[in-house]
Amino acid sequence: MFRVRVKESEKALIYKDEKFVKLLDTGVYKLINILRKYRVEKVDKISNGISGDKAKLLYKNFTKEIKKYFNVVDLKDYERAFVKVDGKFSELLPLGAIKLYFKELNIELEVVDVRSNYQLSKEQVEYVKLLPESPEDILKVFVSTDEEAYIFKNGEFQKSLNSGVYYFFNDLEKIEAITLGKYIKELELNQQELLTKDKVTIRLNGVLYYKISDGLKYITAIDDSNEYIYKSLQFALREYVSAYTIDELLQNEYKMPKEIIEHLKETLKSIGVEFQNVHIKDIILPGEMREIFNQVIEAQKRAEANIIKRREETAATRSLLNTAKLMKDNPTLARLKELEAVEKIVQSVDTLNIYGGLEAVVENLVKLR
Repeated sequence: MFRVRVKESEKALIYKDEKFVKLLDTGVYKLINILRKYRVEKVDKISNGISGDKAKLLYKNFTKEIKKYFNVVDLKDYERAFVKVDGKFSELLPLGAIKLYFKELNIELEVVDVRSNYQLSKEQVEYVKLLPESPEDILKVFVSTDEEAYIFKNGEFQKSLNSGVYYFFNDLEKIEAITLGKYIKELELNQQELLTKDKVTIRLNGVLYYKISDGLKYITAIDDSNEYIYKSLQFALREYVSAYTIDELLQNEYKMPKEIIEHLKETLKSIGVEFQNVHIKDIILPGEMREIFNQVIEAQKRAEANIIKRREETAATRSLLNTAKLMKDNPTLARLKELEAVEKIVQSVDTLNIYGGLEAVVENLVKLR
């Protein structure tokens, strides 16, 4: 006799001479083992059946017997399935899966051909969220309010998406999502060594502000759009610097010519980029050149100071001459000026004794002054 005990949480696969013959539920069974070799394989009920390579092997070798005890789900290589067991979502089967479900279970299937239905519906997304772990073969795409996403399938553009969260089957078809911001972006070029018209090497820092106006063109027009924008700005700065001497560059307030800006606009427009603005942040001179410029500026300032000093001296002399003419023509005014001089002088004298009259005092004080 061959005795088999099956627990409440189990079912048992019975093999006779390595051939599947029956499925046993909870209970104790006695099998007559005469010239036959029995083998028992236990299966947990919590798994709802048998899956994986084991299910494929059983279904392939014992098709008739398996169909007697199991509901068989046999997916094609391009199909996946959302499975409900007794009205509740249970699992998501992978491509080409075979699973054997116990007969007493009520199985509902939603089979998906991922070749055409590679984007998950809202209901399917809710099923995916119930899974213990997020499947690696499902691509999640998050698009914020100031972004736009572009979906490619096997390298071909399919659609654009506005803000939201989207899920895609990514196991059969290669799905790629490229997300681009619709806001103004900043690109900085720092420490660019450039040669001026008079062969002076300078370093320049510049910044470009731009916005992506045509996302699809930006992605498909060229291999690396970011590098293209960088090079375009670099060439524009080089053209700008090479057209001027160092003195002209420093005098034009770091403003790029209109024709260079227009050319840069057209260049960026060809890849779906809208030009916003460009600025020259700094022009850095070599050490020796910086010392020379400092000396020149210092000499210029000294010359300006001397001119101002001479101008003031000339104005003072002219004022004295005018005063002298007035005093000559007006004795009373001359007398007032003398008294002002006396007032200033006596402010520094502690004691003053007057002899010979005021006129003599004034004469002597003026001489002392």
